[in-house]
Amino acid sequence: MTLYTYGGTASAVLVDANGNAVPDYPVTVRIADTGTAITEMYEADGVTPIAQLRSNPASSDTPGAIRRFKIPNVVAIDYEYNGLQGPVRWWEQGREVAAAALNGLAGKLDKTGGTVSGNLDIAGLLTVNGAPAGAGGLLAAKIFNVRDRGARGDGVTDDAAAIQAALTAARDAGGGTVLVPAGTYRLATLPLRIYRNTHLWALPGARLVRATAATMLLNGDSSQNFGLYTGHGNITVEGGTWDMQGTVVTSSNMCMSFGHGENITVKNATVLDVPGFHGIEYNAVRRGRVLNCNFLGYIDPGGRPGSEAIQLDLAKSSDVFGGFGPYDDTVCQDVLISGCSFGPSGTAGTTSWPRGIGSHSASPDRTHRDIRIVDCEFDSVLQYAVSTYIWDGVTISGLTLRGCGGGIRIRPISSTADVDRTPAGGTTPTIPGSQPVRGYAISNVTMTGGGTYDAALRADGEDTGYIGTLTASGIVVRDVANWAVRLIKVEDFVLDNIAAVNCGSSAISTLGVRRGRISGCTVNGAAGAGIALDSRDTLAATATDVTISDCSVTGTTANGASVWDGADIVVRDCELHDLTGAGIQISSNTARPVIHDNKTRNCSSANISVSSTVTGCVRWGNTGDAPTARSVAAVANSTAEGILASWSIPAGDAADHTAYRYVAQGVASTTGTPTLTIRVRLGGLTGAVLAAFTAVTTSSAITGRGWRVEGSLLPVVPGSATATWAGGATLVHHLSATTGTVQHEIADGTVTRDSTSSQTLVVTAQWSVASASNTATAQVGQLTRAS
Repeated sequence: MTLYTYGGTASAVLVDANGNAVPDYPVTVRIADTGTAITEMYEADGVTPIAQLRSNPASSDTPGAIRRFKIPNVVAIDYEYNGLQGPVRWWEQGREVAAAALNGLAGKLDKTGGTVSGNLDIAGLLTVNGAPAGAGGLLAAKIFNVRDRGARGDGVTDDAAAIQAALTAARDAGGGTVLVPAGTYRLATLPLRIYRNTHLWALPGARLVRATAATMLLNGDSSQNFGLYTGHGNITVEGGTWDMQGTVVTSSNMCMSFGHGENITVKNATVLDVPGFHGIEYNAVRRGRVLNCNFLGYIDPGGRPGSEAIQLDLAKSSDVFGGFGPYDDTVCQDVLISGCSFGPSGTAGTTSWPRGIGSHSASPDRTHRDIRIVDCEFDSVLQYAVSTYIWDGVTISGLTLRGCGGGIRIRPISSTADVDRTPAGGTTPTIPGSQPVRGYAISNVTMTGGGTYDAALRADGEDTGYIGTLTASGIVVRDVANWAVRLIKVEDFVLDNIAAVNCGSSAISTLGVRRGRISGCTVNGAAGAGIALDSRDTLAATATDVTISDCSVTGTTANGASVWDGADIVVRDCELHDLTGAGIQISSNTARPVIHDNKTRNCSSANISVSSTVTGCVRWGNTGDAPTARSVAAVANSTAEGILASWSIPAGDAADHTAYRYVAQGVASTTGTPTLTIRVRLGGLTGAVLAAFTAVTTSSAITGRGWRVEGSLLPVVPGSATATWAGGATLVHHLSATTGTVQHEIADGTVTRDSTSSQTLVVTAQWSVASASNTATAQVGQLTRAS
């Protein structure tokens, strides 16, 4: 191969053993880092061959610099020579590469700007604000900067036309990215129209300000007619502060409105001070996303007290969606709202939003489906954080509410709203009432303060539109003016792990619910009942099938657990204490309730109260079951009838199929052979006789002889003054002989005692002769409620 002499540079000089520079030396030249030999080198003109790399003559005292050279398609070379210890190699970049580059760029680009004239060739990837522009430049990369279309961003110029020009250019290019750099863009020619496959990217510091009475952004043209989800989609709106100036331009308008499209995302945007309508409306949108957006400030210009910051709606009419048709009742599907916040802006004359997320229009048989609302926060929202209307398949999780009027509301079609029972294009309702909605999973919701408008969670169904398959768990409610949970006409539901502290109404309240479970809930303080289950005059009255279990209730101003009407209701394993009212109250024709293993104490009325109209009640293992009081005593030195054993049966304890079993046992001692008469009475010492045993003539001077009375008591017809009871007893004794004697006694028919008042069951004794030695003593007494 060709050999060249090497002159070197100040940092790359060949020296001999004594350190002297070697002016001429044969070297081998290769393409750097490849080992490929260079066979041809040229002057900078790329035409004239060269034989030496050094620029000064051999007679010079210094080696000299490497002269300019050019090798086609080579930017760096290796120099190699044979040294005393073997090959030695240096790496050098072709100097003319850097020099030519610098000369070519001089005066064209610098940090403060400049102009490139002619073609700009880029090796590698060009990025603009982190987004790839491609080797073909911004336009080839379909990046459209609104500043290039004349937008000033000075807050004075109407920049709407320039931004629209960029959006239209993206449309004409088949899609692209429209960049809005930092600045304040006054928009006085609206709406802006965005088209399919477009990413509208407002960079940090970009503020878009509405300056006319119109919607700010709409996906498409007013004349379009794309049905279902075939309109302009694959759209992303990212970033920016979208200021609707609702106190300046007060006409009710949307900020952003999207219809008849799919794959539409709004993220990282802030919407300010909307008058009347909505921050974002998704109407007939499939796969919609609203991510990490803020909705701050609202003004009601009149007649709009319930607007939602984010509304999901259907293509029903121009009154519902004014952007464009067709009006084919297309609903929203697969919508995710995540990481968003809703509240006041602080602008004078504005409030927080009435509602954060929701709907308020409907048509028969048209439900919004597969809606997810996660990890959002709501501050001082006036009505509801979330208000679902005709939604199916809903997940709501991770919400934080502070000082909101209400929390989450779930509704089917209102049977009183004729327009909602009429399909698009119709003139009269096509359904007679409401329609069911199904599938709600609500979890991890915290509401603190507020509640002046409604409950933290309200599901409000109708007889013709039950709300079904609803689960709510991990709901924490504190210091609210209303219910924690209010369920009306709900079926197949689970309320689990609800914690309610200091509620201004009953904590967990239901009406007409069926097939449900309320478990693991805690109530501490409520201006009403702790847990209320009401089925009066509802479809659930004969088929309620609800279980209340493992709940704790204290500090309420009414009953701990209240049940009115219904059937097959279970209250079990609950702890209810320190209440104004009953621990558990079952009333008003409730059928077949089961009450067991509950702990009740310090209740201002009965621990457990079962009214006379309740049928088929079964109860056991409750601390509030009879007796609420018991005692044993001695009857001695008297011919008057006295009480040996006493038990208190609380008011309302007796119900159909209830049975009480009692036993009293003790000893007697005498002098002489007196007689001892033992009786069982209901109603105390002067009450009705259930058993009156034949007087026993005792053996002479007995000491500590045993006796035992066992019996049963059954309420035949529980109720008030006319309630009837039946009972009987057995007396076993050693009073008159050394072997046992047995007497059996049963009441003649029934006795009458009021079961709605407390009744005292007693075993009495009466001696024929008064003597200090004549003593009958009850040592133990037990009453058990068998069912």
